[in-house]
Amino acid sequence: MRESRLRHQPAGSSHETTHGGAYVTELKLPAVTDYIVVAKRAAASLGLVVGFSLQEIDDLNIAITQACENAIAAAAQQWGSGNGQLKLIFKSQPRRIEVEVRSVPPRAVEQQAVRPARRATELDYETIGLNMIRLFVDELRYQVDNQTGSMRMRMVKYLIE
Repeated sequence: MRESRLRHQPAGSSHETTHGGAYVTELKLPAVTDYIVVAKRAAASLGLVVGFSLQEIDDLNIAITQACENAIAAAAQQWGSGNGQLKLIFKSQPRRIEVEVRSVPPRAVEQQAVRPARRATELDYETIGLNMIRLFVDELRYQVDNQTGSMRMRMVKYLIE
Protein backbone atom coordinates (compact mmCIF):
# COMPACT_ATOMS: atom_id res chain seq x y z
CA MET A 1 0.00 0.00 0.00
CA ARG A 2 1.34 3.40 -0.91
CA GLU A 3 1.53 6.22 1.56
CA SER A 4 -1.01 8.95 0.86
CA ARG A 5 0.12 12.55 0.57
CA LEU A 6 -1.73 15.72 1.44
CA ARG A 7 -0.43 18.95 -0.05
CA HIS A 8 -1.84 22.41 0.59
CA GLN A 9 -0.56 25.27 -1.52
CA PRO A 10 -1.71 28.64 -2.78
CA ALA A 11 -3.49 28.32 -6.11
CA GLY A 12 -0.98 30.64 -7.75
CA SER A 13 1.62 27.89 -7.62
CA SER A 14 -0.65 25.32 -9.30
CA HIS A 15 -1.03 24.88 -13.05
CA GLU A 16 -4.45 26.52 -13.10
CA THR A 17 -5.24 30.17 -12.68
CA THR A 18 -7.64 31.01 -9.89
CA HIS A 19 -8.85 34.28 -8.43
CA GLY A 20 -7.58 35.83 -5.18
CA GLY A 21 -7.84 33.99 -1.90
CA ALA A 22 -8.02 30.49 -3.44
CA TYR A 23 -6.08 27.50 -2.13
CA VAL A 24 -5.50 24.16 -3.82
CA THR A 25 -5.25 20.99 -1.74
CA GLU A 26 -4.42 17.66 -3.37
CA LEU A 27 -5.04 14.28 -1.81
CA LYS A 28 -3.99 10.92 -3.29
CA LEU A 29 -5.51 7.75 -1.89
CA PRO A 30 -5.60 4.08 -2.87
CA ALA A 31 -8.68 3.26 -4.97
CA VAL A 32 -10.18 1.28 -2.09
CA THR A 33 -13.49 2.08 -0.35
CA ASP A 34 -11.85 2.02 3.10
CA TYR A 35 -10.11 5.30 2.24
CA ILE A 36 -13.28 7.26 1.38
CA VAL A 37 -13.45 8.35 5.02
CA VAL A 38 -10.14 10.19 4.54
CA ALA A 39 -11.56 12.09 1.56
CA LYS A 40 -14.67 12.98 3.58
CA ARG A 41 -12.56 14.27 6.48
CA ALA A 42 -10.55 16.49 4.14
CA ALA A 43 -13.75 17.81 2.52
CA ALA A 44 -15.36 18.51 5.90
CA SER A 45 -12.29 20.34 7.20
CA LEU A 46 -12.00 22.48 4.08
CA GLY A 47 -15.75 23.11 4.17
CA LEU A 48 -15.33 24.56 7.67
CA VAL A 49 -12.53 26.81 6.40
CA VAL A 50 -14.82 28.10 3.62
CA GLY A 51 -17.58 28.74 6.17
CA PHE A 52 -20.08 25.98 5.34
CA SER A 53 -22.76 25.01 7.84
CA LEU A 54 -22.96 21.44 9.14
CA GLN A 55 -25.80 20.74 6.68
CA GLU A 56 -23.71 21.98 3.76
CA ILE A 57 -20.77 19.86 4.93
CA ASP A 58 -23.05 16.82 5.17
CA ASP A 59 -24.25 17.46 1.62
CA LEU A 60 -20.66 17.77 0.42
CA ASN A 61 -19.70 14.54 2.19
CA ILE A 62 -22.54 12.64 0.53
CA ALA A 63 -21.41 13.90 -2.88
CA ILE A 64 -17.75 13.08 -2.11
CA THR A 65 -18.69 9.56 -1.03
CA GLN A 66 -20.63 8.88 -4.21
CA ALA A 67 -17.94 10.44 -6.43
CA CYS A 68 -15.24 8.32 -4.78
CA GLU A 69 -17.36 5.18 -5.13
CA ASN A 70 -17.79 5.92 -8.85
CA ALA A 71 -14.05 6.53 -9.26
CA ILE A 72 -13.20 3.32 -7.38
CA ALA A 73 -15.65 1.35 -9.55
CA ALA A 74 -14.09 2.84 -12.70
CA ALA A 75 -10.59 1.99 -11.44
CA ALA A 76 -11.60 -1.57 -10.51
CA GLN A 77 -13.22 -2.11 -13.89
CA GLN A 78 -10.23 -0.78 -15.80
CA TRP A 79 -7.25 -1.94 -13.72
CA GLY A 80 -8.63 -4.55 -11.31
CA SER A 81 -9.91 -4.29 -7.76
CA GLY A 82 -7.58 -2.45 -5.40
CA ASN A 83 -5.43 -1.08 -8.21
CA GLY A 84 -5.12 2.55 -9.16
CA GLN A 85 -5.48 5.65 -7.07
CA LEU A 86 -7.99 8.34 -6.31
CA LYS A 87 -6.76 11.88 -6.77
CA LEU A 88 -8.84 14.58 -5.14
CA ILE A 89 -8.16 18.24 -5.86
CA PHE A 90 -9.90 20.71 -3.57
CA LYS A 91 -9.98 24.37 -4.60
CA SER A 92 -11.25 26.40 -1.69
CA GLN A 93 -12.22 30.04 -1.99
CA PRO A 94 -14.34 32.27 0.16
CA ARG A 95 -17.98 31.12 -0.16
CA ARG A 96 -17.29 28.07 -2.38
CA ILE A 97 -15.35 24.85 -2.72
CA GLU A 98 -14.58 22.98 -5.91
CA VAL A 99 -13.69 19.29 -5.72
CA GLU A 100 -12.30 17.23 -8.55
CA VAL A 101 -12.20 13.45 -8.11
CA ARG A 102 -10.13 11.39 -10.55
CA SER A 103 -9.32 7.72 -10.92
CA VAL A 104 -5.62 7.40 -11.72
CA PRO A 105 -4.01 4.24 -13.16
CA PRO A 106 -1.34 2.37 -11.22
CA ARG A 107 2.17 3.20 -12.38
CA ALA A 108 2.71 -0.28 -13.83
CA VAL A 109 -0.25 0.06 -16.21
CA GLU A 110 0.39 1.57 -19.61
CA GLN A 111 -1.83 4.44 -20.70
CA GLN A 112 -2.77 2.59 -23.91
CA ALA A 113 -5.36 0.33 -22.26
CA VAL A 114 -8.82 0.48 -23.78
CA ARG A 115 -11.82 0.48 -21.48
CA PRO A 116 -14.00 -2.61 -21.93
CA ALA A 117 -17.63 -2.19 -22.96
CA ARG A 118 -20.03 -1.80 -20.04
CA ARG A 119 -23.37 -3.47 -19.50
CA ALA A 120 -26.58 -1.44 -19.31
CA THR A 121 -27.01 -2.21 -15.58
CA GLU A 122 -23.60 -0.69 -14.84
CA LEU A 123 -24.54 2.44 -16.77
CA ASP A 124 -27.81 2.67 -14.84
CA TYR A 125 -25.93 2.48 -11.53
CA GLU A 126 -23.55 5.20 -12.72
CA THR A 127 -26.44 7.41 -13.85
CA ILE A 128 -28.21 6.96 -10.51
CA GLY A 129 -24.99 7.92 -8.70
CA LEU A 130 -24.53 11.04 -10.82
CA ASN A 131 -28.13 12.10 -10.28
CA MET A 132 -27.69 11.62 -6.55
CA ILE A 133 -24.57 13.80 -6.54
CA ARG A 134 -26.47 16.55 -8.39
CA LEU A 135 -28.85 16.73 -5.42
CA PHE A 136 -26.03 17.73 -3.08
CA VAL A 137 -23.78 20.05 -5.13
CA ASP A 138 -24.46 23.14 -7.21
CA GLU A 139 -22.42 22.15 -10.28
CA LEU A 140 -21.31 18.77 -11.63
CA ARG A 141 -19.20 17.83 -14.60
CA TYR A 142 -18.40 14.17 -15.37
CA GLN A 143 -16.01 12.73 -17.93
CA VAL A 144 -14.47 9.35 -18.76
CA ASP A 145 -11.35 9.10 -20.91
CA ASN A 146 -12.12 6.39 -23.48
CA GLN A 147 -8.43 5.66 -24.03
CA THR A 148 -7.36 5.12 -20.42
CA GLY A 149 -10.67 4.52 -18.68
CA SER A 150 -9.79 7.21 -16.13
CA MET A 151 -12.79 8.95 -14.62
CA ARG A 152 -12.89 12.64 -13.76
CA MET A 153 -15.64 14.38 -11.84
CA ARG A 154 -15.74 18.08 -10.93
CA MET A 155 -18.19 19.30 -8.30
CA VAL A 156 -18.76 22.82 -6.98
CA LYS A 157 -20.64 23.71 -3.81
CA TYR A 158 -21.44 27.31 -2.90
CA LEU A 159 -21.98 28.77 0.54
CA ILE A 160 -25.68 29.42 1.12
CA GLU A 161 -26.57 32.45 3.20
